[in-house]
Amino acid sequence: MFLAGTIVASFLTVCVRRLPRGKSVVSPRSHCPECGTTLGPLELVPVLSYLLLRGRCRHCGKKISISYPAMEVGVGLIFLLIVVGRGATVWTLNYLVLASLVVVAAGIDLNHGVIPDRLTLPWMAVGVAAGALGGLREVTMRIVGLFACGGLVFLIALLSRGGMGGGDVKLMALVGSFLGPWGGLASFMVACFIGAAVGIGLIVAGLKKRKDEIPFGPFIAAGAIIVCISGTWVLRLVFPWLGQAGF
Repeated sequence: MFLAGTIVASFLTVCVRRLPRGKSVVSPRSHCPECGTTLGPLELVPVLSYLLLRGRCRHCGKKISISYPAMEVGVGLIFLLIVVGRGATVWTLNYLVLASLVVVAAGIDLNHGVIPDRLTLPWMAVGVAAGALGGLREVTMRIVGLFACGGLVFLIALLSRGGMGGGDVKLMALVGSFLGPWGGLASFMVACFIGAAVGIGLIVAGLKKRKDEIPFGPFIAAGAIIVCISGTWVLRLVFPWLGQAGF
């Protein structure tokens, strides 16, 4: 699963680079961003190619960003931890897909300050439709999760007058469509906790001021991934009255 995650991460990196620019994620083939040379199969091997090439393009000699192998290793570990936490079942695919989507959203939000609709809107429908594997009740819970999570962040955006954007609203709706209301809301609570801790740390370190904007998408992504990995224990920690309920 770690190897599978690194392979998927290579495609996710392409999505992070191309989606904000409105480009296709399948064409043209992967190429060096500096010289434009199309990369061969051996140059696309996750992590290993970076090490063998010593972090430089084989064609033009320009440095390859460390973000590429970091993304591959990171997503590989996420995939591994989700399967360890959830087991190798059909339902685990639900969490792997969501984790992949929020990783792309976080990467785009960090680099461009936006979360594209073409990433969130179509996949909300996929998240709800995937609930059909669990029957009508599961589909209903995912629809509730979509509107509950998206509606909560929309309300916060209105009350904070710009503290959160439309991309955050749609991203939380996406999370709710995959995790249902309780899993989605637990993700948001974890995201708020992480966001507060990071924000305070940056202010104390003098890297940010109190009024500086910090993209919230990466925190939503972190919260969703933690819930995907953890199973039900985070859910019970945030909502103890649910008892043995899962998602």
